[in-house]
Amino acid sequence: MPTTEDLSAFRCSDAARERHDPLLGTAPPQRRFLLVEQHGGWAYDGFPSAPLPEDLKAEVLRRTEALGARVMLIRRPGRHSFPAPPARAWCVVDTTAAAGQRVAWGTWSTPAGLMGAVERLEQLTRPAAEAGPGPGLDPEGRDEPLILVCTHGKKDVCCAVRGRPVALDLAARWPADTWECSHTGGDRFAANVLLLPDGATYGGLGADTAARVVQDHREGRPDTAYLRGVAGHPRPVQAALVAVHEQLGPLPCGSVVPEGVDRIEVGEGQVAASRVRLRLGDGRSVEVDVQEHLRPAARLTCQAVARKVAQVPVAGAVRVVAAA
Repeated sequence: MPTTEDLSAFRCSDAARERHDPLLGTAPPQRRFLLVEQHGGWAYDGFPSAPLPEDLKAEVLRRTEALGARVMLIRRPGRHSFPAPPARAWCVVDTTAAAGQRVAWGTWSTPAGLMGAVERLEQLTRPAAEAGPGPGLDPEGRDEPLILVCTHGKKDVCCAVRGRPVALDLAARWPADTWECSHTGGDRFAANVLLLPDGATYGGLGADTAARVVQDHREGRPDTAYLRGVAGHPRPVQAALVAVHEQLGPLPCGSVVPEGVDRIEVGEGQVAASRVRLRLGDGRSVEVDVQEHLRPAARLTCQAVARKVAQVPVAGAVRVVAAA
């Protein structure tokens, strides 16, 4: 059993690098996001402990959960010793593009203003014909890209220690696009960067690699060495998507579309196995078999006392089953 001294010295991101923990299949499971600007420090659980009326937070969480959305706090990179502005930003993102445009922005200074963000997300998730233009949408239909860097130190020290230098470096290059964010998951993969509205989630980044990885992604060359997966998909699909980018790429993110998953017979030493069917932008159809394995038990976060077994997907060769 680790001692208190062990817990204060242990860093999960250092241990994960030493163990060569696989990144695959660890992107957030949600496809939709409500981002709420909140200055100052964030509590361990983020939005549920934000300094807002309890009934407001409960209503926001109830309605966003019904949409399969994740609520995250955001703030601009750097130390903020000045008072928070009276009007703060909100952003809603639907990576499924159900309403054509996937990103909408607004501001809030009252509970009603924040509920307006929830209503905008509800509208964004409707079919395009029903959604209408709505507030916060660009009339030209452009999706403003976001770069979210997890710096949630109260959740895990590694997110702050490794995330903040990355956030500052990316903000120096893309100041309008870059935000610090609360927990993305995968603490041991810090620094973690979530690119929206694509949903691409990168981990294991540093100030020496992050800008290049983001630039490559924006130019249609996802770097699979750091790509954890694409938000909103189950683990096998995330692994298959990365495999296609790795074996058939470079391909722009979004040009590979999952079309279905079939369970297949489990082999010896496997927990589960799936066959993932995908369609490429050029019209080709491909299949990838993904086997799930258990990793040796390990401490997966800085605050973890008990060791935990992680289940990870391992993708096989990509097979072209139908030509363009």
